[in-house]
Formats: sequence, C-alpha cells, structure tokens
Amino acid sequence: MPGTAALVWLLVGSGLYAQPTATNGAAVHGGPPAPVFEEWTLLMMEHKPCGFGSTITTENDTPAGKQFHTVEVQEFVVTRNLDGQVFTLKITSTSKITEDADGGVLSFDQETSGAGSDVESTGMREGDDLVVTSRGQTQRYHIPRLSALGPEAIRQQSLLIPLKPGQPFTLNTFDSDYPQAPVVVKGTVTGQEILNVRGTERQLWRMTTEMSVMPGLVATQWVDDKSNDVESLVVMPGIGDLYEFVTNRAECMKQPEGAEIFASTLIHPDKAIPEPKKLAKAVYRVSCSDQTKTLELWNGEEQKTLTSSPGTSEVEVTTPAYTPADATWQLPHVDTPELHQFLQPTSYLEVNSHEIRKLAQEAVGDEKNPVKAAQLIETFVRAYIYKKDLNIGFASAEETAKSHEGDCTEHAVLCAAIGRAAGLPTRCVLGLGYIPPGVDEPAVSDQVDEDTGIFGFHMWAEAWIGPDQWVPMDAALDGFDVGHIAITKTALKEINPLVDLNAPILQLMQNLKIKVLKTVPKKGAASTPPSKPDTVINPEMETD
Repeated sequence: MPGTAALVWLLVGSGLYAQPTATNGAAVHGGPPAPVFEEWTLLMMEHKPCGFGSTITTENDTPAGKQFHTVEVQEFVVTRNLDGQVFTLKITSTSKITEDADGGVLSFDQETSGAGSDVESTGMREGDDLVVTSRGQTQRYHIPRLSALGPEAIRQQSLLIPLKPGQPFTLNTFDSDYPQAPVVVKGTVTGQEILNVRGTERQLWRMTTEMSVMPGLVATQWVDDKSNDVESLVVMPGIGDLYEFVTNRAECMKQPEGAEIFASTLIHPDKAIPEPKKLAKAVYRVSCSDQTKTLELWNGEEQKTLTSSPGTSEVEVTTPAYTPADATWQLPHVDTPELHQFLQPTSYLEVNSHEIRKLAQEAVGDEKNPVKAAQLIETFVRAYIYKKDLNIGFASAEETAKSHEGDCTEHAVLCAAIGRAAGLPTRCVLGLGYIPPGVDEPAVSDQVDEDTGIFGFHMWAEAWIGPDQWVPMDAALDGFDVGHIAITKTALKEINPLVDLNAPILQLMQNLKIKVLKTVPKKGAASTPPSKPDTVINPEMETD
C-alpha cells in the first residue's frame, strides 16, 4: 500500500498558487542570472515543523528563444514513536522543469528519495508528446505543448487573478509527479478576512482550490493585496491539518521535528473478528462522517457491494478457495492484449532485471500450475523479506530484492514482479487489512485495540488464473482472509503510480468507521489461538 508519508508528500503540492513579487533577473557581476522568482515555505503539522518547500526560477536566453528553468525542492518528515523509540522517515523530492516563453514544458527531471527508496524520472518533449523515462521504463504521453503549463507561466497567470469575492479561476498545470496528463486546478477567491499568521494579525485575501488528481481535497490559501503568498492550509482527511507558511531559507534549513500521523490512520471496528483465517465470509458496513460522499470500494471477484448510499457501503468479503484443479492453463502465459498490462515490466515492477528473474526461478522453479505458483511466490516472499519494518517509503521490486526490507507495499510489489517474471499475470490491491486483538504485530502492537483489533491501510497482490479468477497473495499478513477490504486494484503501469493510488484513499480517510455485520465460519473450522503474522501491516499508507 502507499505509505502515509508518500501520501502527505503528494498533498504538499496542492498548497500555494498565487506567487510573491518576483525579483529581477539581472546578472550579478557577470555571473549566472539572479532568480526571477524565489520562495521558501515552512511546513507544519500539530504545531511542529515537519518539512519545507522551495521554488527558484531563473530566466535563460537560448538560440531557441527565452526559457525558464524552475527548481522545486520539497522535504517532509514523519516520525513514529514505538515503545519509546522514535523512528523517522524523510522523503525529499527535487523537480527541475524547463519551459519556453509561452509556458510549454520542454523537459523535466524529478528525483525522489526516502529511506531506501530512490527514483528518478525524466521527460523530454517530442512535438505534442512527452516521452517519460523512469527505472528503465519509457512511456509516451500525448500532452500538447500548451495544455499543461510550467510553473513560471502558472505563476504569471496567478498574479492576474482579480482579487474580488466570488472570482473563479482555472489553471491547467504540469506536475512532474503526474506527467501523464494536465493537472487542472479550479479555485475561487472567497473574500477578505483577518487572519492570525504566526502571532501577527493581517488582512488577507482567501482562496480555495481543488486539484483534478485529488478530487474532494480542498486547499485554502491566503495572499496579500499584491497576490503575495502568505499561508496555506490543507485539511487531510483522517491525518490532520498541514500548514504552509512563506518564510526564509534560514528557518527552512532548521532540523524539522516531524509529524506523528501514524495512529490517526488506524481504524477500530465496532467489535473483534476472532480468527479471521477460519472464516469463509464476512459482511461489513463501511461509513464516513461526510454523508454526501460516495464511498468507492472494489466490487468484483471475492468482494461484492451489497448496498451503497452516500457516506455508507455494505460489502461482503469471501475467502477464495481456488485449488490447483481450477487452473485452465500452464505457465508461462502468452502476452495477450487483454493481459499485457498484468505481464509487462513497469517502473516499480522490474520484471526483466537479473535479480527479479533469479528470484522467480528460486520461488517457482519448474512449476507450471498458476495456482501452485502463486502459493509458492507468497511463501517465498514472506521469508525473503526478513527486515519487517516501516522504514521504507515505497520501494520497487528490484530495490526490495536487494534490501530484503519493507512493509506490506514491498511484499506486494515483490510478489507481483516475481509472478510476472515467471509468466504469471499479476496486479496489486490497495485496501484495508485487519489485525485481531492478541496478535503481536511488531509495528502496531501499541495501537492494537485489545477488544476490537484494528484495520490499517494495506497492500497485497493477486495472480490471474482465469477469467474473473484471481488468487490473493498476501505475504505480509500470512495470507489472505476475510479481514481484507479492497479499495482499488492496479497493474502499477504508470511511471509514477503514487498519485493514482492516493486518490481513492483520500475518499476514505475522513473519520472512517467499520461495523462487522456478519461472519460465516469455514466448514469444519476449529477454534485455535490467533497466529503471529511474519511482517508489518503498513497502517500509514505510503501511496500504481
């Protein structure tokens, strides 16, 4: 599953849009040009500094004409206090975007690093297409030159927004986190108000904005009479309030305290589900505090939506009981158009790498039955990742193969990649996983309710064995059971899948409640003490 740190990190970009007055671009003593724009912002949660953002734009004259080069750096720090020991996860992203005088993006380079998971993406314009490469994978996206404008053009457009109550505006922006399509920002100038900004009362203009890639997530910005940024606020459902203040470089460079957001992502059901692995079926009522919101849960295969109304859905989860006899084909599966996306290499599933192919041979060997192969892969990955912790942001399969470390996301992507390398179509599932009371799950042992247990955001994998037949592979929680509620399923085919993964999560993170309506035991199931899972669920949700 995507982790909370990555999820929070993506939301930082939904902060400030109007920009402060630019500096002039004159060269200093014949040296490089001074920035035409520079801004530093401090990020705060729970009244604690948890990171910073900086944007620096320079202007360059080239034989092809005037160009603007913008470097955006963002850093976010999450802390986790477990049994008196503080763990820290820091994610840093550096984006370099070059645009022409009209705002058309010519190229970009993005580097993201965080606790053992590093990724670089680059993009170059070829006519009306943007060719993007990451982790050895290349994709071509049709994005006409002026359909998604670069940061300097957006800054200039922001300065032209009339500051009057009720004024709407729309900005078609380019985001290096989501290079496959324009990110549409729609907003409204709501009016003036007196705001206490870090101890000083100021009269400011208030704006609200919403991004197309994060529907329902509304950001609020405050600017002065000259459209200079002052403050922004993003209320992150189920996590907390993320503030962003314009400040100076010196304050941003101080060591951040970090934000503790772990516990708020856990969900306590109304009652315990004892021994979920001995259940054949469970029915849940999932609801949120916003009764106008439609809850988007997966509907198909082992999970069926029984009823759905604004703010509430009832789902039935069944434990699949596939046997080797259910298989109708043998490994490796031919790469057909229908299954291509579930067999191909991606930026996070490096199917053709030497490490992954070696592990596929070790895990599957000469096994040809897809059901048996899925079971072998699940068992292999459970033992292979022996460093069970939350110290990784969102690592790829190849990174995990080298590190032997991670939480549920690393288990899921490694299962999916090994399966594809063996000729087994796979996908990943993003949802909620359950830990019963009394289970000593190391990363959340201090949070498991001894009466009800807890649900946490979770990821697992699935293998295709036939039409509408997918065998679950949960190497992180010792196998699939009815304590799994699926939100979305993905082939992880995008260059940067985190935005697409985070969007459905945001729809479910605001005061989510789960009521256990019904459980049905498997035939002949005897009562035994709950077992200890071999790894950590990632209730943090990092975030195809």
